[in-house]
Amino acid sequence: MTRPIRLPCFSSIASLILAASVLPSASAAVVTVGPGGTAAGFQFGQVSEAVQFASAGDTIQAKARTVDGARFSYDSFDLSQAADGVSLVWGNSPGVIEVGGNMRVGRYANLEFEIAGTDNSRALTTGRVDYDTIFVFGNFRLEGLATLTLFSGFVPAVGDQFELVATSGTVSSLGPLSSHFSAPTLADGKSWQFSVASGTIGGESIFATVVPGPGAIALVGAAGVIGSARRRR
Repeated sequence: MTRPIRLPCFSSIASLILAASVLPSASAAVVTVGPGGTAAGFQFGQVSEAVQFASAGDTIQAKARTVDGARFSYDSFDLSQAADGVSLVWGNSPGVIEVGGNMRVGRYANLEFEIAGTDNSRALTTGRVDYDTIFVFGNFRLEGLATLTLFSGFVPAVGDQFELVATSGTVSSLGPLSSHFSAPTLADGKSWQFSVASGTIGGESIFATVVPGPGAIALVGAAGVIGSARRRR
């Protein structure tokens, strides 16, 4: 099991270093990354700087744009060098992080997405967003784990779709895309489906969609067969 590194929206390992000097070595440290430098309370301006100092079990918190947050774009975002057990999380509520170049999540790193609703219509401007979203103005490569968490009591319905990662380029993964996702179990026969398709900013995006589970589909099919047999009598 990997221990999460939480980013407040666009994380970098700078916060981890700061916390590491205060917390016992046995505890996970929290490294914060974001705009403004140390004047705004952030140790690192870019994730790449923070990753160099992150250690297993540490949490990287990235400053992200939430309801009233200012826009800020990170440079190319490479977590491929992160230590085993490091996670990237942004905030304690849904937010948006923007990467002005390519983004790569290494095989030992973890992204965490909080989902509290379906409306992210203002994600590209300012204002409230209902679920964590990453805008990558370049290419996105997923080799590690992406974890979905339902937030604030939200229960998704069949047909709900979430654009988790939007790029202006391409999406690629190490092996099947679905093998990189960990999502909460849904009741009433519902399940998650992960796919890549054209998205919001002109390139490929990763979508998570709630669909009827295999059991529910089988029941619907069986009902159709029975109904057809009855009509033939």
